[in-house]
Amino acid sequence: MQNTLAKKVAISRAVTLFSYFGLILLLTAWHLIIFPHEIANPYSIWAFQTVPLLLFYPVILKKHLRGHIWLCFFITVYFMHAVTIAMSAHSSAALALAETLLVVALFIGAMMFARWQSQLNKLLSSTAQNGADQNSASEKSSSQNISAG
Repeated sequence: MQNTLAKKVAISRAVTLFSYFGLILLLTAWHLIIFPHEIANPYSIWAFQTVPLLLFYPVILKKHLRGHIWLCFFITVYFMHAVTIAMSAHSSAALALAETLLVVALFIGAMMFARWQSQLNKLLSSTAQNGADQNSASEKSSSQNISAG
C-alpha cells in the first residue's frame, strides 16, 4: 500500500510540476511572443496573468499540502478565462484550448497530490506510531522479566 501511494504521489507531483511550468511558459509565449497585444502593454498583461501563479512557486517546490489546495481554488479563474476565449471566435482560441488543458491537468495533479500525500503522511505516521508502541511494549516486557528474575 505504501509503495503504491508513493508512486501515486510521485506521478501527481510530476503532473503538477509539468502543468504549472507549462502554463507559465504558455502564458509567457502567448502574451510576449505569439500574440502580443497591440494597444496595451504586453508586459503588464503578462505580469497580471503570471505573477499570481508565480506566488505559488515556493509552495509547489516545498510540497505544502494546503498550498496545493489553495492553488486548486485559485486556478479556477484561469479555467474560466481559458474556456471563455477557447469557445469564442477569438484568434487565440487554440492557445486558450492549450491553456484549458494545462489548467485542468494542474488542478487534477495538485488536488491528487494533496490527497495522496496526506494519505501517505497518515500511513507513515501510523506505521511509526505502531513501531514506537511495539518498542515500548517490548521494553516493558523485558524490564518486567528482569525485575521478576
